Order: sequence, then structure tokens, then C-alpha cells
Amino acid sequence: MLAYLIATSLLIPANLWAAITPHLHSEVSMRILHGLSTLALLPLLWQLWERRKQDLLFLSLVLAVFLLVMVVVNGWITFMGMGVRNGWIDHLFLALAAASVEAYFLFMPA
Repeated sequence: MLAYLIATSLLIPANLWAAITPHLHSEVSMRILHGLSTLALLPLLWQLWERRKQDLLFLSLVLAVFLLVMVVVNGWITFMGMGVRNGWIDHLFLALAAASVEAYFLFMPA
């Protein structure tokens, strides 16, 4: 779990940097970043599904919808490549999604 949280926390500055410099990364690095960001969101979606009755229902539902949209968008970008208009906004949302993963697992009820 600790390795997962460290890897997820590294995605926050990487996505913020990609948002600041959207056209300075290559096609390969962009696909890797979006693919890793998507993989980082999947365990949280699984946890939200398993704990849907125990957690706050509204908060879990909002977070799950947001993360599901991010997984779909980033899966699309990973396989289809660059060319997304206003892609820097996606990187801001990815940083927010990675931060929500950190917050969920650090403050999750035992």
C-alpha cells in the first residue's frame, strides 16, 4: 500500500508539470504518463465499489463518477495519442484525481 501511495503522489507534480508545459513532452512520454495515471486510479475505483455501503454514499458516488470519467478519458488518450484540445486541463484534473487517491487512502475510515 505504501508503494502505491508513493507512486500516486509522484503523479501529482508530473501532471502539474505537464499542464504547465503541454507541448514540451513527446508522444511516448505523454502516453506513458496518461497510462500510469489511469492505472493509479483503478485501485481507488475498486475500493469505492467494495466499500460503497460503508463510506459516505454521496461523497463516494461523486468521487467514483469523477474517477471513472478520468479513466475513460485517459484510456482514450493513452491509446489514441495527442491531439486533445485543451489537454492541459486534463492534466490538472489528473493531479486532482491523484490527490483524491492520496486523501481517500490516508483518511479512509479503518
